[in-house]
Amino acid sequence: MIRIKMAQAGKKSAGPRPKHVPVRMCIACRRSDAKRGLFRLVRDAEGRVSVDPTGKRAGRGAYLCHDPACWDQALKRRGLERALRVESLDPEDRAALEEIARGLVNE
Repeated sequence: MIRIKMAQAGKKSAGPRPKHVPVRMCIACRRSDAKRGLFRLVRDAEGRVSVDPTGKRAGRGAYLCHDPACWDQALKRRGLERALRVESLDPEDRAALEEIARGLVNE
């Protein structure tokens, strides 16, 4: 009986644990944010790069924030290629990503 009371004395009852929020870093500005607050770009098995709205697609991923300057920096300074480990972006992929970056300016 003494042994049971000693074990319960060390137990904490602080209430429910807070939910874990995954944190990721923007590859351009290096700012950390919640995973859902960033765009995920993914390179698939064929080497194509696209935006992953669900955050669950298979492939190597990199994150960019919603700042158009970060998108410009990632595309111009080859930060995206470096993060996704590709030699160069396919011209169609680059055009699609630049279109998304232009859309961010209008928001």
